[in-house]
Amino acid sequence: MTTVDSYKQTPGGLMIVDRQEFCSRYFHYSPGQHVVFGGPSTKGKTRLSFDLMTHIVTPEFPAYVAQSKPTDLETERGAKRLHFREVSEWPPPPKLQEMKMWDGPPPGYLIKPKFGNIDTDMENCARVTARLMGDRYTAGIKGKKGILVMDDTMVKAKIMGLDNQMVTIIAMAGAMGIGEWVFIQKPTDSGRITLWAYENGIHFFFTKGGDARMLKRYAEIAGEQGPVVMEVVPKLKEYQFLYLHRYEGWVCIVDKG
Repeated sequence: MTTVDSYKQTPGGLMIVDRQEFCSRYFHYSPGQHVVFGGPSTKGKTRLSFDLMTHIVTPEFPAYVAQSKPTDLETERGAKRLHFREVSEWPPPPKLQEMKMWDGPPPGYLIKPKFGNIDTDMENCARVTARLMGDRYTAGIKGKKGILVMDDTMVKAKIMGLDNQMVTIIAMAGAMGIGEWVFIQKPTDSGRITLWAYENGIHFFFTKGGDARMLKRYAEIAGEQGPVVMEVVPKLKEYQFLYLHRYEGWVCIVDKG
């Protein structure tokens, strides 16, 4: 990968890294680090998150994917591919095969609340998701690490009213080894969690799309690497992402999967 200095020596010449190579060799993730995926809907953010989790999650360091829609094929396919356990309530009922003497626990969970009633679906989903975050926060205090994957962040923050809980995880749980992965379509559409995620994120993945305000916000987050963002993001191909590490100066283009 290249740094901003070498980028300036070869404008427009950022290294394009194969998706699987990036996920397996270059994405160095530590417990408690927060990740931000920025860009419009249907641009591959969910797919990328599962590609990254493939090389991170284990039964000892699981992911918890909170689904917010009745049907989310990309999320459901990703969870199945990684052998996550699908549950509709949290905490889930114990399973015999999760006992250590058998297969043990899965590397992750897809928390998919029951849907089917337009009048109560969001309330029920908010209840289950809030219990998940509260439980994982408590588990973090006890030394149990993991990743909370908050796809559809705007829905969770505004429609479900879970902005405060997600901000608390961002602000407090990182030190306990609980990382939060946040998905933002616009810099202003996701409640306070947008600001907190941008300020506390370590890993950033930006894809093409959105308005000039979004691009400017990405550049502000990137700091000295802002010129890289301004020039490269509009030129990304479909399903490519610009990757930035806040502190270590890494920047590259992650190719489509």
